[in-house]
Amino acid sequence: MARQKDKRRRTTKNVTGQPKKRLSLTTVLCLILVVEIIALGLKAFDDRQAESFAKQTETHREALAVSEFIAGKAATVEQTLRIAYQAGWSTRSTSRAHDDIDAVIILADALSASEGTRLRIAGETASLLIAEDKTLGFTSNNDLIVLFTPNRGSSRFALIKAGAWIPTAYGERTFSLKPQVLNGPQASEMGAITACSPISDAAVSACVQTVRPVFGTKDAVGLLIYALLLLGPALAILGLVRLLDERRGESEAFEGEASRAGRVLKTVLHETKAGFWSWDLNKKSIWISAEAGRLLGGMPEGDYAFGELDKYIYPDHLDTVRQAMNTLPERGFISQVFATADKTKWIDMRARPDEVEGALNGVLLDVTDIRAAISRTKQAENRLKSALEGFSGPFALWDRRKRLVYWNLAFMRIFGLENTARVGMGYDTVMLAQAANILERRATQTEDGAEIIRTRNGIWYKIVERATSTGGMITMGLDVSADVKYEVELQQQQSKLRKFVVDLERPEGHAAELARKLNEEKLRAERSANSKSAFLANMSHELRTPLNAINGFSEILSEEMYGPLGDERYKGYAQDILASGQHLLDMINDILDMAKIEAGKMTVELQPIDLVDPVDAAVRMIRRKAEDKGIKMSLIANEGLPRVDADHRAIRQMILNLVSNAIKFTDEGGEIRVSIDQKGDQLRVAVKDNGIGIPEEALPRLAAPFEQVTETRDRNYEGTGLGLALTKSFAEMHGGKLVIASQEGKGTQVSFFLPISKTNRSQATAAA
Repeated sequence: MARQKDKRRRTTKNVTGQPKKRLSLTTVLCLILVVEIIALGLKAFDDRQAESFAKQTETHREALAVSEFIAGKAATVEQTLRIAYQAGWSTRSTSRAHDDIDAVIILADALSASEGTRLRIAGETASLLIAEDKTLGFTSNNDLIVLFTPNRGSSRFALIKAGAWIPTAYGERTFSLKPQVLNGPQASEMGAITACSPISDAAVSACVQTVRPVFGTKDAVGLLIYALLLLGPALAILGLVRLLDERRGESEAFEGEASRAGRVLKTVLHETKAGFWSWDLNKKSIWISAEAGRLLGGMPEGDYAFGELDKYIYPDHLDTVRQAMNTLPERGFISQVFATADKTKWIDMRARPDEVEGALNGVLLDVTDIRAAISRTKQAENRLKSALEGFSGPFALWDRRKRLVYWNLAFMRIFGLENTARVGMGYDTVMLAQAANILERRATQTEDGAEIIRTRNGIWYKIVERATSTGGMITMGLDVSADVKYEVELQQQQSKLRKFVVDLERPEGHAAELARKLNEEKLRAERSANSKSAFLANMSHELRTPLNAINGFSEILSEEMYGPLGDERYKGYAQDILASGQHLLDMINDILDMAKIEAGKMTVELQPIDLVDPVDAAVRMIRRKAEDKGIKMSLIANEGLPRVDADHRAIRQMILNLVSNAIKFTDEGGEIRVSIDQKGDQLRVAVKDNGIGIPEEALPRLAAPFEQVTETRDRNYEGTGLGLALTKSFAEMHGGKLVIASQEGKGTQVSFFLPISKTNRSQATAAA
C-alpha cells in the first residue's frame, strides 16, 4: 500500500510538472553554437578590419616615401636644367648630366612634332604644366616630364621613362603613377589594398598596391577552429590554442611583411641620401629613423622631444626651423633647409600632415651637393661680374623684353646714368636718359647694329648691340677715339688732296709746288691707313694674351692634372670653356694674320716642297671633325707631281680654312673631296663639297675680309668671314691665285693655283 501511494505521488508530480517547458540540450547547444559563431565571426571581422587598416597605413607610408623620392629626383633634375641653362649648355649636353634622362627638349620643338608621337604628347603635357604652374607631369605614354621655364627664353623639359624612378614590383606589391592628386587609401579591387600620395608641385600621385586574397589559408583555419569549438570544451580549448598559434603566426607574418617594406624603404632612402621622420602632434614627440639620424650627425633611431634636436642643428638656423614647425597649422606643410651643427651637411626637411594617424610624416634630404653646385655657380657669376666691372668700356645686358638686367660702372659713368639706372628700366627709357650725355652719333658703314658716338668728355665709343641665344640683347662699347682721329686726319688729307688736284688745273707755274704737296699728302694718307691696321693688330694681340691663360687653366681642369674635380659635370664645363676659348683664339689669330697682311708685315718662307705633304697633314688634322658630323672626306693626288716653292705652314693653314668651310656648309651624309693635280706650269689644289652652295650674286664679294654670304645678325653658321680672305692672300703671296665655283643647292669648289718651282720647270724643259 505504501509503494502504490509513492508511485501515485511521483505520477502526480510528473503530471503537474508537464506544463513547465524546459530547453533541450540540442537547443542549448545550438544557441551556444550561434552565440559562439556570432562572437567569433565578429572577432574575425574585427581582426580583418584591423589588419586591413594596418595594411592601408603601411601601404600609404610606402606611397609617401615613393612620392618624396620622385619629388626629390624631380627637384634635382629641375635644378640641373636651371644650372645648365644659365651655363649655356645645349639640350644634348644637359641630357647627359643624368643617366635616367632620355632627352632634354625645347617646348616649341616638342609641339611641332607629329600628332600622336611620344614627343608631341610630352610637349602637350608640358603645356598643361605651364598652365597649372606645375613642374612635374605624367604623360599617357608612361613618361615623366620635368619642366623648367626660365625668366627669358623658351621653356624646356626633361623626358624620363617612369620606370626609371618607380621602384620595381616585388612580392605582392606593385608601384604606379596616376595623373591626378590622390592621398591615402583608395578604392581597390576585391582582395587588394591601394594607397596613393601626391607628389609635391605636380598633379601626379605615387600609388602602391598590395594584393591580399579574399579567402586564404588563415580564413580556412578559422572555420576549422569554429567547428572544433562546437565539439566540446576540450576540443574548444584545443581550438583556442591553435587559434592563438595561428594568430601568433599571423603576427609574425605581418611583422615579416613590415620588415620587408622597411627594407625597401631603407634602400630607397639610402640611395637618395634621405631619412624618414615623424612628429606625433598629440604627444609632441619626434621619431627619427636611423637614416635621418645619420644625416643629422649620428642620432640613434628613436623618439625625441622637440628641444632635443637643437644640438644637431646649426645655431644660426634654429629660429627658422622652429618658426617653420610653429607655422605648420597655417601652411599645412614644412619645407625648410638648414645646416647640421658642424655645418658639414645641408639638410632639406620636408613633411605633410597625415590626418589618418594625427602625425606629421616626412623626409630629410641631403642637399649638400646641390648647395655646393649653386655656390660654385654664384662664384662663377661673381667672377664674370668682376671681369665686366674691370672692362673699361660700357656693358649692359637686356632681357627678351628689352629691360635692363645688368650693367657695369663704365656704362653709368660714360652715359651719365649714376642716378637713373635701375633694374627693369626699358630700353627706350635708358636711351632717352643717356641722350643728354651724347653729343654726336655716326652710323658705321661696315657693321650692322653698330654706331659710333661722342660723349661730353670728348671720347668716341663704338657701340655694338647683339642678340643673345635666349632672346635678350647685349650692349657693348669700345674706345675708338684713336681710330676716329686717324679717320678725321685721313678725311682732311683727302680734302686737301682734292684741293691740290683742283690747283693743278691752275697755271703751270705752280705745277712743281703742287706735285710736291701732293706727294706729302699722299704719304700722310698712307700713314693714317697703316695706323688703323696697326691698331687692329695690337688689339688682337692684347685679346689673345688673356685667352691663352683661360685656355691653359681650363685644360688643366679638364685633364684633372691636380686630382679629380668630383662631379663629372665640372669636367664637362671645363672642356666647354676650353673649346670656346680655342675657337675664340682661332678667330683672333685670323684677325691678327689679316691685320699683318694689310700692314705688310706678313711674310712666307718659300722653299721647294712636295705639295702633298702639307695638304695630307691638314686633311688628317681635320678628318675627325668631318667624321663627327657624318661627312665622308677623301684626298686624291696624282703620282709624280713636281715640287712648288711654298711655305709649308701657310699651305696647311689654307687647306684647314677651305675644308673647315666645306664641313660647316655640308649636311650630315655629305662628301668632301680634296684633290691635287697639274694644270700647265701650275699645281691646282681643289676642295669640293656637295653642300648648300653659294648664290651666284654673292660670289663676287667673297674672299674679301669679313665678307660672308649671310649678312644678318641671326646667321645660322658661325665665323668671321676671314677664312677665304686669308687663303686668297696667302695664294697671292705665293704668286698664285684663288678661284671659287659654286652652284646653289649642289655644292662648291674652291681652288688655288701655285706656280711650279723654277728648278722643276728647268728640269722639265731640259728633258724636252
